[in-house]
Parts: sequence; C-alpha cells; structure tokens
Amino acid sequence: MTQQHIYKRRTLKREVHMKGIGLHSGERVCLNLIPAAAGHGLKIRSAKNDASRGSLIDVSPRSVTTTENAVTLTNGVWQIQTVEHILAALATHQITDLIIEVDSEEMPVMDGSGQPFALAIVDAGIHEYAASIEPIRINMPVWVVQGEKYLVALPHNGLRVTYTIDFPHPKLQGQSLSIDLDPETLHKDILPARTFGFLDDVEAMKSRGLIKGASTDNALVLTKRGFYNRPRVDGECIRHKVLDLIGDLYLLGRPLEGHFIAHKAGHALDVALGNNILDQFQSDELAVRRQNDNRLAAKMHGIL
Repeated sequence: MTQQHIYKRRTLKREVHMKGIGLHSGERVCLNLIPAAAGHGLKIRSAKNDASRGSLIDVSPRSVTTTENAVTLTNGVWQIQTVEHILAALATHQITDLIIEVDSEEMPVMDGSGQPFALAIVDAGIHEYAASIEPIRINMPVWVVQGEKYLVALPHNGLRVTYTIDFPHPKLQGQSLSIDLDPETLHKDILPARTFGFLDDVEAMKSRGLIKGASTDNALVLTKRGFYNRPRVDGECIRHKVLDLIGDLYLLGRPLEGHFIAHKAGHALDVALGNNILDQFQSDELAVRRQNDNRLAAKMHGIL
C-alpha cells in the first residue's frame, strides 16, 4: 500500500508587500500578503477605505463569477479579477492560511507569470503549523466536457498534469506536455511561463476594455507566423496553460493529488472541474461523518 503524504497547514513568516498594474484594468495595484492563523483559510480583503468592502471573499470555486479572460471572484459586495497567477504560486508552496489584501479589483500582473509571487513567498519565509490539513485526493474519475474540449481528473499518487493545446497558429498546433509536479518542478518549470496572446487580437480586446496593462514586459505576444517577443522558456504557452490550471484548481484551498488530463481547456473548464471535485470531496466527507456517527451510535447501544 502506498504511504500517503501528510500535509501541514502553512502561512508566511512575515507580511509581503508588492506593487504592479492590472493586466486588464491597467490600474496601479498594491498587494499585501498577510499571515493568518491555522484554519483561517485563504481570504481576499479589500484595502480600500470603504465600509461596504470590509467583507472578505473566500477563495473557492463557489466564489467565481466569471472566467472570461481571467478568473474573477466575488462575495456579492465587491469582486477581484485575475487571481490565477498568485494562486498558482500559493499552490506551489502549499500556503493554506493567508489574508490577500488588495487595493484594486484586479491582482497585479507583475511579469505575467507566477514567479514574482513565488519568489516573494520564499523571501518572506514559510511558517508551518503543527496542524495538518486533509488534501483533496481524487479517488474516482471526475470530468468536464464542452464540445471538443475536456478536462479529466483521475486517481494518482501525487500531482500530474497532461495537457494538450491546439491553436490555429504554427507555433501552437498539437502541443502536449505531461509532467509530474512537486514544489520544485512547479517553481522551476511552470511558474516562470508568462501569459500569452495574439497580436491580431489586441485592438479587439482593447475595444472591450481589456488588456489595458498588457505589454511585452508582461506577456508573450504571437504574430501570424511566430513570436513578437522572445519566449522565456521552451513551450512557454503550454506551460502557462498548466500554470493557469494549477492556480484555478487551488481555488479549492487544499493540496491536491490526482492526474489531470486537459485538452484545449481553460478557465471555464478548470473552475467547473473544481466545483465538481468540491462536490465529490464534500460528499465523501459527509459519508465518513455519517459512518462514524453510526459506529458511535452502535457502540452506545451495545451492538459493537
């Protein structure tokens, strides 16, 4: 029998302060990562001096309001956009308890990857609590299908992603990546990959009020036949898709074990799968509680 890994709850040793701009809003953003007590979970707080924004947003697939161009969370009072890159960094270092304070309605894009957030986490240091946290282990297949797109989660000892993309572009046709992911591999091979986009789409997206903060400093741009600016790593686009998947799935706020097989997926399928996994996890937890309650009742009645 394979020995199961025990995960501890984690936060930061000290506060982190970062500044940047929003990818879509183009606004200046101040971000503070504030240590939280064991069991607090991941919460997002507005730094604006506005009483109506005092309420926290839970980091959860249930909080997602839209997945168009980025993942946006809301609590019904205010919202925060483009959370996937920072969540990928938190997933890499398995941070489970944190207050994420931001003075905008969008996370800073930084250099378009998850690396700046991860480096800030490493610099601050990680505090590991004595309390453990139950990971989400995929114990039966879970999937989402949308036309020719699909995302499947299968049981696996550890975390593995197999991803296929097929964009109508000579550099992005029929690419696949299959990789086992631990913190070291995520930090080295996935987090440095930047968000990407197509030069032909720029004007249309700007006319919709998007990518106001985008530039070649924070995005890999593709022309009709190649790259407008130089890729940072080989297979940067598909690696960024894996980064987005890891960040989107960390909306669950727990370490995750399973093999995730994605074909032409994206934020919408990622979040849909996260909701399905959460449904299954909560169902399993309820079944265990009922089983334990039945055993306790049976003992009290002298049956066991």
